[in-house]
Amino acid sequence: MNKIVCRLLLILTMALSFQGLMAQKGAKEVAVDPQAKKLLDKAIAVFDSKSGLSIDFFLIMENLREGGKRQTIPGNILLRGERFKLSVAGVDTYFDGKTEYVYVAKNKEVTITNPSTEDLKDINPLFLMRSYQSGYKMRYAGAVSAKGKELEMVDLYPDDLNNDYSIITVVMDKANLSLQSVKMQGKAGVNTVLDVAKVEKRALADSEFVFNASSVKGVEVIDLR
Repeated sequence: MNKIVCRLLLILTMALSFQGLMAQKGAKEVAVDPQAKKLLDKAIAVFDSKSGLSIDFFLIMENLREGGKRQTIPGNILLRGERFKLSVAGVDTYFDGKTEYVYVAKNKEVTITNPSTEDLKDINPLFLMRSYQSGYKMRYAGAVSAKGKELEMVDLYPDDLNNDYSIITVVMDKANLSLQSVKMQGKAGVNTVLDVAKVEKRALADSEFVFNASSVKGVEVIDLR
């Protein structure tokens, strides 16, 4: 579940890098709609907070194979540079830039690891800003009105046809280009939506990104470092 959330928060960064979108060596040039890229460039700036961000969200799972059955799960993520704390579905995942702590409240158990560079692509919501240079086509999908707001939409299409999803739709507030939602359309009839409820700039201390075992009486620590 936590990896799904991180993936969704990463959508704004997957198609962008500090060097811009480039074609893979020997591959066809990636199609980039300049209007779409301009919108995403502005929208992603909100995540570049040196002091920190707190993001409240709802994770919505839509199962079209079961008559559109929906499950909605609230969550929160704290971000500061490479550090983060993700809280969703009773699981808190901390990352301090080197060490990951995964605390499962119902089990009173925390697992500690030092994730590899490859692992970070799944767990760190800002890692792909530095690692992805290609892999997505993008196009401006138009403007719509919803919930009293004018919204802008951008569609991303993975170059890798083996991906589990076919289209990723990023929705932004036209007034300030703040992120409103990200939807991953699954090929198997299961869609995942991240609906952003609130984004707040906050000064976050280093201690926010480290699990304090002494704060939970009787916690079991599984140290795999």
